[in-house]
Amino acid sequence: MKTIRHFTRLFLLSLFFTGLLTNSLQAQTDFNLSDYKNPDYHWRSLDFRFGLNGNNSFQKNAFQNNEVNKDYQNTFYGNLNTRYFSVRNSQTYQGSQTYWLNFAANSNYNKSVSDNSIASESSQKYNTQHLALGANSLNRYYNEKKRFFEVDLNFRGELGNSIRKIESGEEIYPYNYKYHINDYQVSASLPLLVGTGRIEEVQNARLAVYILDDLQKAGDLTRIPEKEDVLAFASFITETKNQRYFDSRIRKIADITAIDSFLIVKGLKGQSDASYYTLINDNWDYAAGPSRSSGRRFSIGLVPGLGTLFNEWMFYNRDTLNSSAFETTNKNNNQEIFWNVDAVANYVCEKPLNLYWQQSTQVNVGYSLYKSNLRSKYYTDNMLEYEREVVTNSPNLGLNMSYTLGYFPNSRTNISMIAGAGIRQYWEDTKVDDDPKVDINQTDVNGSLILTCYYYFSPQLRLSVNVSEEYYYSLNKYKEAAISNSDVENTKNFASSITASFIYSIF
Repeated sequence: MKTIRHFTRLFLLSLFFTGLLTNSLQAQTDFNLSDYKNPDYHWRSLDFRFGLNGNNSFQKNAFQNNEVNKDYQNTFYGNLNTRYFSVRNSQTYQGSQTYWLNFAANSNYNKSVSDNSIASESSQKYNTQHLALGANSLNRYYNEKKRFFEVDLNFRGELGNSIRKIESGEEIYPYNYKYHINDYQVSASLPLLVGTGRIEEVQNARLAVYILDDLQKAGDLTRIPEKEDVLAFASFITETKNQRYFDSRIRKIADITAIDSFLIVKGLKGQSDASYYTLINDNWDYAAGPSRSSGRRFSIGLVPGLGTLFNEWMFYNRDTLNSSAFETTNKNNNQEIFWNVDAVANYVCEKPLNLYWQQSTQVNVGYSLYKSNLRSKYYTDNMLEYEREVVTNSPNLGLNMSYTLGYFPNSRTNISMIAGAGIRQYWEDTKVDDDPKVDINQTDVNGSLILTCYYYFSPQLRLSVNVSEEYYYSLNKYKEAAISNSDVENTKNFASSITASFIYSIF
């Protein structure tokens, strides 16, 4: 509790100093961010990221008894990450699409050699590959009354393979000389929702105010901008930012030129000294965030989902019988198929209280039907030894709420307090083969309070603070259907974390 009180005082003190700086450094304006509505735009990006890493090492140890140990190690790692992102906004549509593909490969070779009275040599080779791909598509279709129908898609697939080989001059039987693991996973869900309300991104309106405010204080404007000027400028910024360029230098020149032309057409541009262009450039680079939103949205609907996963382990062994060696292969595999149907209701409210304060509220309620079927098989030399089947039914009901209060005194400072709470009730039953069914009644409760602060006093002095208090409680009641025995287990966990740092720079 002392920790919470100390950082509450720090938070209030930061707000006090921030308010002082805000009043002294920023011109006051009564512009309402909620008045801004985005024009039609379509943003697309395609990113590639390549990674390559490798190293070789050798180590030799010599001892007085003439024993020499040598260790060799070779490692290679490579990866390719690709992502396509698209976001589109119009009067009748809001949506975004993300498609990604990641591939990684790893190879490792270790070898140890010992030269003594009994020379020995051992080595290990390890190779692994992993492929992952996914798609997330959000599509919200509106009518003129801000009512919408939403069809989304969430898909994810993974494929992995790894092989490990071991060689040793001194084999101790039974000896595992090779491991081979295969796995894959595929899951998809299709949210189908209807609702009312709309949320707009309004950080470009805030950027427009930043630019005009700074130019006005520097005396670079011919008159005080009116509300219509700010709205038109914000819309122009959104259209300008969503144009496509392949050269960042050409883009910067085109963007600054476009802003200059807009201010000339609106009759706002005053003198064109160095401060005029440097202020526009500084705000364009650093005042575009953080994200600000306005509006509220409520939706209800169904979210069906389906998935499967499979993993297989193969162990290759050598053993002896009557002084003769023989080899065996043990194989275990698990395949699970699961599905769910969720009935959900979501409410989101984003409200800019003014240019500096923002509050966000989210409430999610959902009832889910969930079932999984897990089948495990065990083989020896491709002959089935035994198998097991686990069937789980786990309907559950949950409620989650969060409230965020954000303070943004300038383009380089942000302070947020986030309070969240949730509760989920499970009514689960599990059956293993022909064993009696086990009923599990589980209740989970969680709560959190998080403070994040990045305070920009000056280029020389900055403050970063993160404080979190989290609480988790779980109550589990187990009961076997065939007998009257039952068991109760509860878990309580409280976690607190604090990180704080001052950054002071001497130029």
